[in-house]
Amino acid sequence: MAESSKPKKAIEVFFSYSHKDEGLRVELSNHLAMLKHQEVITAWHDRRIGAGKEWGKEIDEHLNTADIILLLVSSAFLASDYCYNVEMKTAMKRHDDGEARVIPVILRPVDWKGAPFGKLQSLPTDASPVTGWQNRDEAFRDVALGIRVVAEELAVNQIGRLFKSLDRVEGLKNWPDVIALGERILKLLPDHLPESQAVRSKTAAAYVKRWARCFHEDHALGGVRIETKRNENRERIRDKIMADLNRAIELDPENGEYYYLRHSVGGEETDLDSAIKLDPSIRECFFDERRLDLTDALLGAGMWPSGFKKPIDDPKPIEIKEPRRLKCLRD
Repeated sequence: MAESSKPKKAIEVFFSYSHKDEGLRVELSNHLAMLKHQEVITAWHDRRIGAGKEWGKEIDEHLNTADIILLLVSSAFLASDYCYNVEMKTAMKRHDDGEARVIPVILRPVDWKGAPFGKLQSLPTDASPVTGWQNRDEAFRDVALGIRVVAEELAVNQIGRLFKSLDRVEGLKNWPDVIALGERILKLLPDHLPESQAVRSKTAAAYVKRWARCFHEDHALGGVRIETKRNENRERIRDKIMADLNRAIELDPENGEYYYLRHSVGGEETDLDSAIKLDPSIRECFFDERRLDLTDALLGAGMWPSGFKKPIDDPKPIEIKEPRRLKCLRD
């Protein structure tokens, strides 16, 4: 069965450094472990380039997408044409354009007065070189804490931008983009915040609404069936719909209509029980025995839905009321 995707996005940190300082880069990376475990950041450096890949292309790609760029400053860094003239200049341009945050990390004592990054607040505290601290772990802890503050600030700003984008694509009824943005926000947003539940509900609704064209509401029988285009594989579409309904219920487990849809697509009686328990109107509107025109056939075939009171004979003609439509399928 197909599974719905759950996009992830943490703050990406790029290391710009000289290979002569690789030992210090490794130590710093280790001190950032908690941020990586907590999925606040991901870290990238050129040692992660796989065999057979173009190193220049890989570096450019990550340098131009990173949210935080660490300049690991030392005499070797300043003496490296690639570090200074390529990576550092690109980093500073992205910083000045507001696309990334550049953080100089002073590894070793060196004269960096007048460097383009000299206007920026450096780490460790007071730009005291890491190798000059009596306890190097304290120095790297200081750097890690500074990076945490910046990463969390960027995450908050990122969420704000994503909320605006979510409202925009929801207004356009672009359900795939609502799903992608909603999942991304939920990955960044703590579950205990009230905004989280609103995003969960919006995202769940989008998972269902993007298949609205495939759902046909059969009001005679009170069911919903899948209708696909001639060139579509019905079973494949059904699997995708089931996967998205599963995710919708996971996000918004109090919406009875989602269980009803899953029951209609998958045929699980427990889903029908859950649907009616959460939304009693589903029983009244979709299984109103007074307006079923196939009652006798259902009873004769032993197909009357379990848990429902069998109809009382009533020879008088009954006026069929306007059927209730599923709210979750409406725009």
